[in-house]
Amino acid sequence: MRVDLVFEGGGVLGIGFVGAYEAFYENKFQIIRAAGTSAGSVIAALICAGFTPQELREELENTDFTMLLKSPPFGNIPIIGKVLSLIFSKGLYDGNIISTWIDSILKKKGIRVFGDLYINGECPLKVVAADITNRKLLILPDDIRFYGKDPKNLAICKAVQMSCTITFFFTPVRILNDDYVSYIVDGGLISTFPIWIFEKTDKPLRPVIGVKIKDDESFTKQGKNNVLSYAYDLITAAINKDELTYVSSKDLVRIITIDNPDHLKSTDFKLSKKQIENLYYSGYIVTNKYLAEFRLNKYIKEFML
Repeated sequence: MRVDLVFEGGGVLGIGFVGAYEAFYENKFQIIRAAGTSAGSVIAALICAGFTPQELREELENTDFTMLLKSPPFGNIPIIGKVLSLIFSKGLYDGNIISTWIDSILKKKGIRVFGDLYINGECPLKVVAADITNRKLLILPDDIRFYGKDPKNLAICKAVQMSCTITFFFTPVRILNDDYVSYIVDGGLISTFPIWIFEKTDKPLRPVIGVKIKDDESFTKQGKNNVLSYAYDLITAAINKDELTYVSSKDLVRIITIDNPDHLKSTDFKLSKKQIENLYYSGYIVTNKYLAEFRLNKYIKEFML
């Protein structure tokens, strides 16, 4: 069966998406297009580049995610380094490491720019980011035109970096305009789960299935009442409110929700092999169950008629 997939953001929790991909693969689902925000953009890009689930699993097993935690220049100064990084670099860790990492993987398939993916004039990959300078949601590669650049020439690794730039955690991507700088960050700041992205008409070409990570309780609900926990919950609540505008009750039948068995945070980059395995199999098991119960006729009636 031919389907389009949309992956939610989730930082390191996106490991579960690889397990979900394996379930689609084993059940003979052909993924035509893929989109994602943050960690979702990573798996979407690698699927569109032609990686198999087994190849992605090998990448997982050989990746030490702490290598993404490289400080920008000011970050190595004792005691005040992190404060200086936030002030001058606008992030604790160097976001360019994300781009370098993704590029090294894509090179194994001879893929570099979005133009390498185009089929019949259309790009199967959509990456969601946010331009906080212009207060604008970006759907890449298309919206790179806004900055006078050709979508086909945009490096996929750079788009993924933009989408994965967790605010204040990674340094933002800077795009120079004529008289100002645009700061591009995590697409999840505006839309963490763009289930709507392929629906230009009321009748989609094929089933669009969303894959997301189960939300844990808010920090304040867990009894963490400090100002940072409160601020995080406030921002998350605002994002989720807007997301509900697009995710109606009937959408729930086409959304796969992956458990977070170890209750990890999206920024828990120091993962054990067991935690990686738990996330992977959580995605695999729940997706297998969903696909076993998937009924094309019901989907067509709900969304395609």
